[in-house]
Amino acid sequence: MALNNFKIYIFLFLVIFLHYSLRLIEKELPKNSVIHNLDSRVKLIFVLMLVITSAILNNIESVLLIWFYILFIILLSRISIINTIKRIILILPFGMFLAFFQPFVKGDTVIYTILGAPIYYEGLLFGALLFSKFLVSITAIVFLSSTTPMHEVIIAGRRLGLPSIMATMLGLMVRYLFIMYDILENTLNSQKSRCLNRKNISYKSLLTIFGYSVGSLFIRSYEQGERTYLAMTSRGYSENSNVASFGGKIKKIDILFLIITIIFLIILIIFNFINIYI
Repeated sequence: MALNNFKIYIFLFLVIFLHYSLRLIEKELPKNSVIHNLDSRVKLIFVLMLVITSAILNNIESVLLIWFYILFIILLSRISIINTIKRIILILPFGMFLAFFQPFVKGDTVIYTILGAPIYYEGLLFGALLFSKFLVSITAIVFLSSTTPMHEVIIAGRRLGLPSIMATMLGLMVRYLFIMYDILENTLNSQKSRCLNRKNISYKSLLTIFGYSVGSLFIRSYEQGERTYLAMTSRGYSENSNVASFGGKIKKIDILFLIITIIFLIILIIFNFINIYI
């Protein structure tokens, strides 16, 4: 029972969080800057290179330099730093949860003890490194979503080799996040209009009502999915259908942006290997 209630709250949190994040993204996309005008394929490759490079580096200083490089690009794109920090903070607890336990389970050198639990030096370093890599990945994704509309990201992925079925599923998922949130909001407004007061009912009854609400949300989402699929089929959609991908050619400034990033990452990789073998 407790596990089911926890799943309900997690589902509601994810729906509200994703809707809130998309609203913040909508505020940043209309802005005009050199970074906004870059080809979406270039920005997608840029993010993938940063994430992959940070994953293979074992030097926390190098990983943090990548993070500062992303922040510098964010400043060039004139994205709101406050909104960027808000989105990063909302996701950071998931990475902090993984990094928090590393000092207690990994290593041999004990540097401190808390309530009988030893804190290892090697685990502390590994936890900091793991958290910094997570921070780079999240910041890079926030940058991409703040400077590139989601449909352009999907089209860029399709032009770079993403399977058509995955591009279609990603496009539908983004579109129906707003619909799911609207359904959830209408359900909550309906409960309020029927004088549902959470202070006057027991906790068990409140969980039961939430369970019914989430169940209703799932059913309505399933029915909406069936209607959408039938509508797509009636318009000639099949598993062999391709997503149309329109876009301009890669310009010189796009190539220059990638070259600068590649040189920066190569220097960091060389610096990382030098530190390993010294």
